[in-house]
Amino acid sequence: MEKMPMEIPDHIVKIMQTLGAAGHEAFVAGGAVRDSLLGIDPHDWDVTTSARPEEGADILKKAGFHVVEDLGKNFGVITCVADGIPVEIATFRGERYGADPHRPEEVWYCDNIEDDLSRRDFTVNAMAMDLSGRIIDPYGGQKDLERKVIRTVGDPKRRYGEDALRMYRACRFVAQLGFSYEEDGTGDGPFGEEGTPYYLPVRYRFDVSGCRELSLERVRGELEKILTADHAGKGLMMLLASGLASSSCRVRENGEDTYIDVLPELEHLPGLPQNPNFHCYEVWEHILAAVDGGTKELIVRWALLLHDVAKGLPGIRCMNERTGYPSDFGHEKESARMAEKILTRLRYPQDFVRRAVWLVSQHMHFVPMLVTGRTDIRKWVRKEAVSGLFRTEKELADAYRQLAAVFAGDMGATWSGLKNDDAAQKGRALARRVIDFAAQKMPVHTSDLEISGGDIEKMLPDGDKSATGSLLKYLLARVQTGNLPNEKEKLLSAVQKKIKKDIETEE
Repeated sequence: MEKMPMEIPDHIVKIMQTLGAAGHEAFVAGGAVRDSLLGIDPHDWDVTTSARPEEGADILKKAGFHVVEDLGKNFGVITCVADGIPVEIATFRGERYGADPHRPEEVWYCDNIEDDLSRRDFTVNAMAMDLSGRIIDPYGGQKDLERKVIRTVGDPKRRYGEDALRMYRACRFVAQLGFSYEEDGTGDGPFGEEGTPYYLPVRYRFDVSGCRELSLERVRGELEKILTADHAGKGLMMLLASGLASSSCRVRENGEDTYIDVLPELEHLPGLPQNPNFHCYEVWEHILAAVDGGTKELIVRWALLLHDVAKGLPGIRCMNERTGYPSDFGHEKESARMAEKILTRLRYPQDFVRRAVWLVSQHMHFVPMLVTGRTDIRKWVRKEAVSGLFRTEKELADAYRQLAAVFAGDMGATWSGLKNDDAAQKGRALARRVIDFAAQKMPVHTSDLEISGGDIEKMLPDGDKSATGSLLKYLLARVQTGNLPNEKEKLLSAVQKKIKKDIETEE
């Protein structure tokens, strides 16, 4: 790969120059080098040096830098604050993991950058560069960047045995960079639907037994990075093909460890056919294309991953006698039930779970409205407004915005979305109408009304406040049914008439 100028930030240059002036080697390493060679602005800049942690801390403090004492010292890492920005500085080192996959059991220092790079996970992350622009690349990282390949440094079994999270990181880098994964001299036959962007000519299976001791927090963090990446579908394909979806991980609660499944519910999806009149992909590839077509909001991506998860299951999958093609009638309800189970198991907050389940359960609602042309938006939105799932009009509108994104991703992974631009435009227009209606014409709570309790109290005889709440609920119900606009003057007039009628009734 041709060298590209790396614009090292000034605060990093100052640290490297300070260490260099004291007689130590200093490099930027890892992701910063990889991203710079790819023309991507690095998010993190890490420095690695021949200086031992105590030496590095002493040199930097004498030069006027603030050094965070003892942070990460056992791992050969110190943190230096330069120009107000914290920077991790690691001594050249090797490490060995034991029973705890989160912390190395032993760390030792080495004397050269090549030995330090040998412990890194993937070749594209095992590069370093000094201030002169010289790139240290003993494992062919630049060549693998050219080939667009993720490959371990050395024996994959050893690398993954050192830290099982690296298997998830492999999927994540595939998802973020859009690269393929490769191992030397191993692999099974092909996996997936041929001719799609997700097809794997070679399937690599991981030994996922070590994942059992990974914490849920670390695993879920990698899943989220995969889901929200530019090439999420490719990363998810590898997650399933490698066996990681069927692995387990550890949850510690109240001092006790329990072990939970990650995503075994995905295993039955590859190879499931669909009605070719509507679908251009089999079920699993359709899901992957839908995820890639959705917005990168985490809850939208989770909803798209799980929106068809019940397809193919007993009681859901059947054959349409008229067409002779498979059908999955009612799959959205079962998919929603499964989504609740999965996301609860993965310890997502209740509000997140409820919203994701709602998105999955409602993802088919737009389709019959488009097919029949019957768009009773008020009836649908009112039903959801009074369901108790939403606290405010804003929350309801936000949910419909997310649902529209799920619908767009789902539709975009079908023949209608790919080849029928008119249908796609109609779908987008319908989604906008629903979002606007939910945001502007469907209050959920009395606080969404263009009138306050104080306004009503001024109209009550003798300042009696006891009827305020019931009058607000009366107005809310009328606005929701559509026979009263949510406009202050109209609401005041309706209250006045209601109060007068109630007085007359009592007399």
